[in-house]
Amino acid sequence: MICLNVKENAVSLRNKEYILDSIILLVIIQIARVIIKYILLSQFNFTLENLNIINIISIIIVGVSSAFIFRGNDLFNSAGQRLIKLNNKYTNKKIRLASGFIGIMGLCIAPYFKGGYLSSNLIILTLYLIVQPIFEEILFREYIWNYIGSFEKDEKKVLIIISILSALFKLGYWDIISQNLSVIGSSYFTVDIIMPKVFFGLIVAFVLGTIKIKYKDTYLCIFAHSLINIIFGK
Repeated sequence: MICLNVKENAVSLRNKEYILDSIILLVIIQIARVIIKYILLSQFNFTLENLNIINIISIIIVGVSSAFIFRGNDLFNSAGQRLIKLNNKYTNKKIRLASGFIGIMGLCIAPYFKGGYLSSNLIILTLYLIVQPIFEEILFREYIWNYIGSFEKDEKKVLIIISILSALFKLGYWDIISQNLSVIGSSYFTVDIIMPKVFFGLIVAFVLGTIKIKYKDTYLCIFAHSLINIIFGK
C-alpha cells in the first residue's frame, strides 16, 4: 500500500514538472546551437555571409540531432502520433499541396521585395523563411507538443503553454540578431529587435497552434510559419 502511494505521488509530481522539463530542454537546445555556432565561426572570417551560413548549419545540426533523439521516445513521438502523421498524408493531401505551392511561390518572389537576389540576402532569407520555420515547427508543434500532450490532455492548455514557450524561445536568438546588427554596423540595439519578435511570436504561435489542433499536421504549420514570415518579414 505504501509502495503504491509512493508511485502515485511520483507520477503526480512528474505531471507537475513537464513544463519545467520543457524549459530546461529548450535552454539546452539553444546552448548547444550557440556552442556549435561559435566552434564553426572560429574557423571562418566574420562576414555577413559566413555568419548566416553558420547560423543555418548550427540550427540544422541541432534540429536533426534533436529529432533523431525525440523520434525514438514515446513521450515525444508515440505510436498514436505516428499513426496520425501517416493518416495526414491522405486526409490533408490537397491542402498540403495548395499550401506547398503558395509557400514555394512566396519563397521565389520574396527576395524581389526584400532586398533583391544578392547572395547575402538570399542566405538571410533562407535562414528566416525556410530553416527557422522548419526547425521551430518540428520542435514545438511536433515533439514538444506531443510531450506536453502526454501529461496535459486539454489541447487548449497545450496551445497556451506551447505558445508561451515558443515565444520565449525567440530570446535564445539574441546572438543571431546581435551579431547581424554588429556586422552591418546598425545603430539598433538587440533588445529593440528581439522584444517585438517575442510578442509577435506569441501571436503567431497561437495561430500555428490553432492549425495544429484543427488539422493535426505539423507540415501545414511549417508552410503557414514560412508564409507569415514572408508576409510580415519576421
